[in-house]
Amino acid sequence: MDTGAGAHIVSVSWADHLSFGEGDGRLLTPVALARRLDAWRDELDAGTVHWRLLRTHLASEFTAAPGHQHPGLRAACQVDWDDLATVPRLAREAGMRAYLYVSVFDDGWPLAGDAERQRSYHNAMHCQHVAWRTHFSRDHPGFLIADREGNRQHGVLCLAYPEVRDHLVGRFMGLLDRGEFDGLFVCLRSQSRPAALGDQYGFNPPVQRDYQARTGHRLKQLPAGTQASGTTDTTGLQAWHGLLGEYLTTLLRELRAALDRRGLRLAVGAPRGDVIGPPLGNATLEWRTWVAERLVDELVVNQDSCRCPSMWHDLWPMHRGTGYVQSYLDSSTMPTLVQQIENEYQPTFSGAAAELYIARQWEERSEELEAAIVRRQPVHGLVMSSFRHDNPGLLARGDWRA
Repeated sequence: MDTGAGAHIVSVSWADHLSFGEGDGRLLTPVALARRLDAWRDELDAGTVHWRLLRTHLASEFTAAPGHQHPGLRAACQVDWDDLATVPRLAREAGMRAYLYVSVFDDGWPLAGDAERQRSYHNAMHCQHVAWRTHFSRDHPGFLIADREGNRQHGVLCLAYPEVRDHLVGRFMGLLDRGEFDGLFVCLRSQSRPAALGDQYGFNPPVQRDYQARTGHRLKQLPAGTQASGTTDTTGLQAWHGLLGEYLTTLLRELRAALDRRGLRLAVGAPRGDVIGPPLGNATLEWRTWVAERLVDELVVNQDSCRCPSMWHDLWPMHRGTGYVQSYLDSSTMPTLVQQIENEYQPTFSGAAAELYIARQWEERSEELEAAIVRRQPVHGLVMSSFRHDNPGLLARGDWRA
């Protein structure tokens, strides 16, 4: 649907609004949401809404240490209306498109013991003593991505398994059944505890089988990581990184086919560059293939998994990991954003049907910089945080609450 609305996208983390927002910035009622939709359209020149899914919409469990309550569960209990049905309708009335925002590598984790939570936690502000995870990842731990010894990274599903891809496609399409969304936004961010090394995970049996069939070598014989091992022979590592990236491309092909049957669009949000990076690993991002094959209608780059987009709290502050081929946290491993737009994204997107957007949720707003970014071909628009726009009082205080 061509609404003729603004060029930009507003990213809405509804759970954050409900839990910590103020006034209309809580988005507690459809009336408040309708007013903010008009504001995002008029003040941010937004033509599309990415509506982030509440975790209560998934088959999942919420756990908390004594004396604590999960803010996402508490927030959802305050709502007596169906956002999946209401948001697309209100967005359409405001002359905007609405995409359902879902995650691929963010299925949560079990609550750790008290001693571990004192030294290893997601976020001291709101996720040190609470946890959430899907029933699928809980009931099928073998589908979580594995290291050499078989240890798993909680919340990160291995896409080498057809069963995992089938589940995700079914999960997303089932959610889209509940409202008349214009498309699906697939986010590659993860809030899971970061890998210690960029090459720590990705040794599941089907990956090992496919790697040996392709290269004639055993995957477990690879060095532990490019930076950690000091190896200069990276041919085998590159083949492995590429293979891990291919599984993601396969998922997008399967999603594209399912969405095409309903006439819905597909957008993907990824870090900039050619590697998925922290907290996940060195899997290749085949974004050029996604554009060339018309798998995506929009690509959002410059995503950041290591910071909350609403209040910029660091996630897993004591865990960052090393050994990444490229990392948006380390400017020495990749060009600047502007250089990448000009030298990497421009040649691929020139004349392509897909649109390129630049995420701005993790940086201070700058009219001068943003105007310069948008002027560069082939940038179609920016992605901005609704929470940060709607709750200036919280930002001024520097925390969720007074």
